[in-house]
Amino acid sequence: MAEAAVGFVVQKLGDLIVQESIILYGVRDEVEWLERELRRMQCFLKDADSKKNKTDDERIKNWVTEMRDLAFEAEDIIDTFMYLKLRRQHKPGCVGFIKGYMFIPVELIHRHKIHVDVRRIEAEIQKLSESRTRYGIANIDETNGTTSQSRSQDMIPILPQLNDEIDIVGFDNEKKKIVQELVDINDTNQTVISIVGMGGLGKTTLAKSIYNDHEVKRSFDIFAWVIISQEYTILEILKRISSEVSATPSADTIRDLSVAISKKLKEGKYLIVLDDIWKEDVWNELLKAFPDVKNGSRVIITTRFLNVAKIANRTAQPHELRFLNKKESWELFLRKVFPRQDIETCCPIYLVDYAHQLIQKCSGLPLALVVLGGLVSTKPQTQDAWQKVVESMKGQFAKCGERCLEILALSYNDLPYYLKSCYLYFGCFREHKNISAQTLIRLWSAEGFLPTKTSKTVEEIGLDWLEELTQRCLIQVTDWKCDGSAKYCRIHDLLRDLCIEEAKENKYLQIYKNDSVDHVTMSNATAARRLITFNEIEILNFSNSKLRGLFFDGHHIDPLTFQVMNRQFGGFKLLRVLSLRNLSTSKFPSEIKSLIHLRYLELRAFGLMEVPSWISHLRNLQTFIIGTTKQLENISDSLWRIDSLRHVDLCISSTYPPNMENIVLKNLQTLKGVNAGSWIGNTLPKLTNLRKLCINDVTIDHADALSSSLQKLGQLTSLNIEGALIPSYNVICSATGFPQLLSLTVVGFYELEEWTIEENAMPCLKYLLLFRCPKLKMIPEGLKNVPLDQLELTLMSAEFKTRIKENTGEDWYKIQHVPNISII
Repeated sequence: MAEAAVGFVVQKLGDLIVQESIILYGVRDEVEWLERELRRMQCFLKDADSKKNKTDDERIKNWVTEMRDLAFEAEDIIDTFMYLKLRRQHKPGCVGFIKGYMFIPVELIHRHKIHVDVRRIEAEIQKLSESRTRYGIANIDETNGTTSQSRSQDMIPILPQLNDEIDIVGFDNEKKKIVQELVDINDTNQTVISIVGMGGLGKTTLAKSIYNDHEVKRSFDIFAWVIISQEYTILEILKRISSEVSATPSADTIRDLSVAISKKLKEGKYLIVLDDIWKEDVWNELLKAFPDVKNGSRVIITTRFLNVAKIANRTAQPHELRFLNKKESWELFLRKVFPRQDIETCCPIYLVDYAHQLIQKCSGLPLALVVLGGLVSTKPQTQDAWQKVVESMKGQFAKCGERCLEILALSYNDLPYYLKSCYLYFGCFREHKNISAQTLIRLWSAEGFLPTKTSKTVEEIGLDWLEELTQRCLIQVTDWKCDGSAKYCRIHDLLRDLCIEEAKENKYLQIYKNDSVDHVTMSNATAARRLITFNEIEILNFSNSKLRGLFFDGHHIDPLTFQVMNRQFGGFKLLRVLSLRNLSTSKFPSEIKSLIHLRYLELRAFGLMEVPSWISHLRNLQTFIIGTTKQLENISDSLWRIDSLRHVDLCISSTYPPNMENIVLKNLQTLKGVNAGSWIGNTLPKLTNLRKLCINDVTIDHADALSSSLQKLGQLTSLNIEGALIPSYNVICSATGFPQLLSLTVVGFYELEEWTIEENAMPCLKYLLLFRCPKLKMIPEGLKNVPLDQLELTLMSAEFKTRIKENTGEDWYKIQHVPNISII
């Protein structure tokens, strides 16, 4: 009977396999068709995005929205198919084979649903196509609606005109500097002066104040003010300049206008202002019209982009405007609310608190303060009236100042299509947060925003894109790495608001906060592609099959709440990014193992003890970050069998070294928080793409292997080794070692007495930290040839510090070339 039962099971399995194969191949063909159709839709949406602001036709906007939603659905279907395919991959052996087919009936139902969904999408695409003709929807590039540019030009009058009284608040020092540069009689060369900043910071206001300054007016003979803006032609710009300076061209051609302008400008000392330059090539195309006759002529440009400023003058430092502080914000706001009144006494005491609340919302952005001040000036000076304005400000700024937000939106709308998704990701972070550039880029990569088929790594492309956002002044870099690239950045609150509004409209993300500011309805949350929750976790009590990213960065989560949350993860089958902070658990959330599409996993928990063996189920994982208050007792060997791993950061290392024998992680670039062990000799030399390495508990037993292995890591840019290595070994100093190393940290080498750096070793090193190496006698002689920018020496011996004393120490000559030296 047992044999008959086994035969029956095998027969039924065989029947199911046949049924599954028939449906599988049919569904696979349909999904392949859908993938091709999705690529077409994405190309259309990319084109539509570049033209969407050229129309006010709601029919077209709605039509594009429907197409975008269909593209989202198509992406969901494809990812669901891949999820089922990956889940069904057989494990070795008979038991694995049987387990692989235990759920065939359920999966047949899922595949049938995919078949139905693909057919529905196909029908919807056909209906959308037919509706364009039926309802007279023109092609996007054939519409003649009002463009966003023309709307932005209508907003210009809210800024002071050239002959108006201009409020210069917070710009006094910057104005003095620029005026001095303009009137400096010792500099007779023609000079370009750049004023740079994001929209609304006051570039034009400052330039106009300078342009009308009495000292400036006395110093020049010929003046011209020309607005460039986004959409320009060189011909039109030259016509405006010609008119301003009263040039008389023989014909309205670029050549004739340039010749006439140049001839006119040679007649005297000129000051030309080119306001709001958006493109790099504008200056190069206008350069020939501005002669340098060595009479001290000047050109001022205002721009949102640092690269534009650098093209115009490669030697001078641009004047980058800052946000106003609280005192300056208060003054500018009150000047607009109570014009021509004493700032010290104009605001009634009963309105002071409301004024502070409104000013805080503007976050020091001058244009926001001007627009909001103008709005408040139209209201009665009563508590009730001002309270209503404050309450309206609890929504997005656009509700009480659409003009301001639209001006800010110009920079966003000008972004290339590929940068818009990256920029909207800033909405996932808290206000005022300093955002790690490497974290941001890893998230972009996990989401699939960064191209992979290029000569550069995705991390290099990410840095390029971050630099472009910086040059456009949409974000601010707050700290830099050794190589000059961004380390931390931030986004202004109003621009973050803009990101969030745009993201919500496109179902890109939703933010849940347990207050009246960003509370989202459950229906909105279930449609979002990304969900960010800062306070409560109850929002997870629903199933969102479309979710791609989930961020929790709130208060401490108690164990009971964590158990509830853990059960919800199974509903997020298509999740690619999961970031959880402030958990209270010793166990890894078990339901995460079903998230096969996961590419980025960050888990910071109090008391976490181990990384489980099922971690290898996450076969697409690229970034794995674990933070805990204790040492991990165990890291499963299966972690090192995930071929897609690029970045592993264990924050606090495990009790034991990892078992990485016979592992080749060809994609691994970051390995931090691991203990030294036999893997150093066996595995480390094979990690040839490694860029960042942090090894703990290094001892004499690892010295030979570490010395040999490190020489093979030619891509290494950051090295941190902690332990008690004794001085008999030259680990980090050979003449050919570390050609790319930028940062080196040596911590806790208690027995290290001597260190030799051979000539030509570490030719790119910019940062060196020696921490608690009490027996190290002196600075290595070879350090004098290393191009350090920063040297930090912490908890070193008194003898060591005496030898490096400035000018008098025996070893001072070895480090006197280092501009930044810190001794603690």
